[in-house]
Amino acid sequence: MNSYLGCNNLSVSFYNRSETILDSVSLSIQKGEKVLILGPSGSGKSTLISVLSGMIPEHIEAEVKGEVNRRKSAGVMFQDPDSQFCMLRVDEEIAFSLENRCVPREEMERMISSLMDQVGLNVDKKTPIETLSGGMKQRLALACLLALEPEVLFFDEPTAQLDPVSRNAIFALLKDVSEKTGQTMVFVEHVLDGCIEWMDRVILLNKNGRIIGDGKPGDILRLFQRQMKEAGIWLPKLYPAVWEEVVRDENHPLAVKLSAELKIKERAEESGTPKSRTLIRTEDAAIGYRKKTVADGINVQIPKGAWVSVIGENGSGKSTFLKSLIRLEAVRKGRIYLEDCELKKWSDKELYDKAGFVFQNPELQFIQDTVFEEIAYGARQRNWSEEEIEKKTSGLLQEFGLTSHRKAHPFTLSLGQKRRLSVAPMLLFDQDLLLLDEPTFGQDEKTSGELIKRLKERQERGTSIIMVTHDMDIVDRHSDQVIVFHKGKAAYQGTPYRLFSDRSLIRRFSIVPPLHYKLMHAREKKVPV
Repeated sequence: MNSYLGCNNLSVSFYNRSETILDSVSLSIQKGEKVLILGPSGSGKSTLISVLSGMIPEHIEAEVKGEVNRRKSAGVMFQDPDSQFCMLRVDEEIAFSLENRCVPREEMERMISSLMDQVGLNVDKKTPIETLSGGMKQRLALACLLALEPEVLFFDEPTAQLDPVSRNAIFALLKDVSEKTGQTMVFVEHVLDGCIEWMDRVILLNKNGRIIGDGKPGDILRLFQRQMKEAGIWLPKLYPAVWEEVVRDENHPLAVKLSAELKIKERAEESGTPKSRTLIRTEDAAIGYRKKTVADGINVQIPKGAWVSVIGENGSGKSTFLKSLIRLEAVRKGRIYLEDCELKKWSDKELYDKAGFVFQNPELQFIQDTVFEEIAYGARQRNWSEEEIEKKTSGLLQEFGLTSHRKAHPFTLSLGQKRRLSVAPMLLFDQDLLLLDEPTFGQDEKTSGELIKRLKERQERGTSIIMVTHDMDIVDRHSDQVIVFHKGKAAYQGTPYRLFSDRSLIRRFSIVPPLHYKLMHAREKKVPV
């Protein structure tokens, strides 16, 4: 092979799984290229960059067939940043990367400060890593990666746990790095806007791990749009359109589409939503974890049967708030009421029969050795018949695309598959309340859409949905209300339309609204009071 980086006739299979993850993949990447790898969840995208970087088979056991051409030095940013940290504090983690380059100790302090500034990691150098939010951990992982100065940088969804503003900032940072250094970069990403515009090339995999498209971004989107939609791949919301042209030309196809979407939202806002009795209310609640209070003075009311999205910057207290609603974190002061009964007075059995919880990190809730038993566990605890367990569990396996992994251990699944598995058990029962922390994270469009559809069906049957998310389109399309956490407060509760229509709130909360609101603001349309 004469390429700078690549493989020829590559196939990969893991020893604990029967199927082949990649099937006869051949590709050649040139020095300085920026390459984006797309494909549905489970298609082998992460496996491919693991092979090209040397993670497989050096650190991850797998059977690799075919020829692989790697570089001597490569840096990899994983989907889960916790998996790559080995030190306790922020400065120690970055210093570890610098030590691998034999950087003199007297130069490290300056370089650590520079790298932290570069990625916007605005915390004390001595901060314990375990106290960082998911987004801050991603920034730390990026700083460590840049510290290595490798020949090739591999990114496995580097912005997955970041809020939209931070995501845009990281993409801008990586683009700037690529332009200044000519660095070779290989990306796996689900969110394409902000990234695909500066890629040299897109490689498209199908569900079987075969390359079906390889070319310039615009050409791939044009020639393989049908296949991408069928595969559930997220299409960019803007690219290849140019935003200035959309704003200027009212007859631009995207402008017409966005204007129609905005009118639908305006009519829905005018019609309003019927009032319902309160399911959850808080009285001057303060929440936090360990010894840290992250938000206080929280006074919100959540109606029964509503879909409420919880948003805010990384570290603002969204996940902690969600955990407090089901006693996974204790309330520091104030009170939380569930159906007019103080939360602390509910028995564990009553509370967990009433509410289900899906963690941000799926692995935190896995307790069984197979995918089937993980879904069936709650039913066994309730003494369901084996016939009913088989019927309901098999149905969920099929609905969530996990049938072929029925006997697999949950920890062997891809991140997207783990996420689906974490949600499936919660849909086994008809609980009154579902609390979900980033349930669509790491999912392709098809799977995400199916999950939202099932949650919507539950809501229509009376289930209340409270969901932490960074996806503003989900917030806009499906939420009855949205709660914004900002600077230690629940600073807003109201409809998505009122939030996204108010330019002062968007600026205050650093929100990136859906495109139809962005178009409205760009044209300076006045919102009726």
